[in-house]
Amino acid sequence: MNNIKHKPASILIVEDEYIVANDLKMMLMKAGRRVCGIAQSYDEAMMLIGEKKPEWVLLDIFLKGEKNGIDIAKELGKTDIGFLYISANSDQAVLEQVKETDPYGFLVKPFREKDLLTMLSIAEHKHKQNLAIAAQQESAIRVKLEKMVARAGNEGWVDIFRAIQPMIPFDVLTVYPQRKRDGQIREFTLIRNSGDEYVLYDAGELMAKIGAQTSDLKKLSFAVPIQQKITAYNGHEFRRLRLDNPYIKLLSDHTGTFSALQVPAGDLFGQPYLLTFHSSKPEAYPQKVTELAGRLAVSLKACLRTLFSVDREEYLPQVKAPGQVANHLTGSGADFEGIIGQSPLLMTVLDKIRIVAPTDSTVLIQGESGTGKERIASCIHKLSYRRAQPYITLNCAALPSSLIESELFGHEKGAFTGAIDKRIGKFEQADKGTIFLDEVGELSLEVQVKLLRVLQEREIERLGGSNTIKVNVRVITATNRNLEKEVAEGRFRLDLYYRLNVFPMVLPPLRERREDIPLLTAHFIKKFNVLMNRSVKGVSAIAADQMARYQWPGNIRELEHLMERNVLLCADEVIQQIDLPVTKEQKNSVITVDGLLTMEEMERNYIINVLNRCNGKISGPGGAAEVLGMPSSTLTSRMGKLGIKKSDVYYSGDQ
Repeated sequence: MNNIKHKPASILIVEDEYIVANDLKMMLMKAGRRVCGIAQSYDEAMMLIGEKKPEWVLLDIFLKGEKNGIDIAKELGKTDIGFLYISANSDQAVLEQVKETDPYGFLVKPFREKDLLTMLSIAEHKHKQNLAIAAQQESAIRVKLEKMVARAGNEGWVDIFRAIQPMIPFDVLTVYPQRKRDGQIREFTLIRNSGDEYVLYDAGELMAKIGAQTSDLKKLSFAVPIQQKITAYNGHEFRRLRLDNPYIKLLSDHTGTFSALQVPAGDLFGQPYLLTFHSSKPEAYPQKVTELAGRLAVSLKACLRTLFSVDREEYLPQVKAPGQVANHLTGSGADFEGIIGQSPLLMTVLDKIRIVAPTDSTVLIQGESGTGKERIASCIHKLSYRRAQPYITLNCAALPSSLIESELFGHEKGAFTGAIDKRIGKFEQADKGTIFLDEVGELSLEVQVKLLRVLQEREIERLGGSNTIKVNVRVITATNRNLEKEVAEGRFRLDLYYRLNVFPMVLPPLRERREDIPLLTAHFIKKFNVLMNRSVKGVSAIAADQMARYQWPGNIRELEHLMERNVLLCADEVIQQIDLPVTKEQKNSVITVDGLLTMEEMERNYIINVLNRCNGKISGPGGAAEVLGMPSSTLTSRMGKLGIKKSDVYYSGDQ
């Protein structure tokens, strides 16, 4: 058999100091790596990326010119090019900005050649796993779509679009004609209410929901040119689409969408139709998603022809008179048993679970205490192909550092004082299954080194033993610590952070998903009614208002304990009032008396004013996040918490 030598991946170095860049080049070339160029500014880097098409980019943060390495990373995030940072600046503020770009690694200057090659190896491993996840997910979607062609009915809508939701995300989906014909409009809209619930509307139903007349729809100009290509509308392009298409404007004003992806759906009812995905995120459809839609377009068209087949009327969405209740298309919630809520932030988490669960990728779950990290980890295991194998959990904060190593890797008899028997560690117990390491941020640096070795080599050594033991384990970790801060302050290894951070998930605190509080409250009341043999039916309007205004520092766990206590103490069928601690925010708020606003109301008005001045632009140069001096993700989160919707912002239409 011939030995096939694979060509090493090409690497572009982006560094403003040529001497440093040249040293990097020599290090890489000495290790057999291929360097395709050196750039010192944003413009030079983007030009070389277009010309050389590198597979990897090493990015310094501060470059010559106005734009920096983070700006380049945002552009690379729209492609399949891997990148990692090399910078002397690793303070928390910088790491927070870096985190938003989702890099494959971060190396702090000065560093040794070994550090560089190790970090690059970790980055390549993560990149390979990400590509494998995407390929596996796409293949699974394609198989599902092919099977759907043989099926139909309203449930077919749910099956099709739930399948593609994780990779082509949407909050609203429309199928409508590119041109009107004989004044007859057959337009259907699917709105996502929660993780497994979708509502299907025909044209009349949607107009009734929006509060418009059915005749208004016929007056609207679809104004969509006949097109054969898939088109993404993000940011400014979406504003243009709103101006050009009154129907899109009407729909986005009602549903709060900020971006769209249009896919030609082929010929339906004897005329060309468009399939349009709408998202509440302003940059939901980058190049990668658009290309994926292109690869799935043929299968999507075939499914739509089946669903809309004029020869098989029973497969058409049921068209009813305006004002009637729309079709509620609800899928099984068994996949996410025990996960309660329908807020957009929670839906994003569930979509990520669907993507990562069928793979072997390492998952890092971050979030405040009480947000449900352990339940999410369990859900990932139950949805994986390892579900029938062991699921082993360990709380790293529950054991002293002197015992954690033995607990993880096991020990031989006599390995240390008190080791009277051989012990099988958690990694061995989890072989062929999943191990969940909760509070991984509590591990000592010494144990972190050994954990890193296990992740890299997939083998362990018991304490006091001399043999290595191979283990086949899927690793899920969780922490309530800010690992970027821990890395910056030297308490957590950077290489381990990026090894664990292959597929990151951030769980939102309860105060940022307030719309889920009534659902969670009802769930816990039902649970404790059964356990305590009580018959509490709910909470009063006053109690519900108290809970809606509370900040929930203990998150879902605090709400659960609160409901347990109140169900036990409730002397009536309804919990009338709830004693809640006074939060710092409540102490600092201004009471609404004689026209004075609370601090929250003032913040809401101020953010709306800034958004108006920025013409609705959130991120990027001149965006509201830049004006307010905060990351765009933080601003988006605050907008959700304060209830700021698309309709609250004035658009001048000049962008």
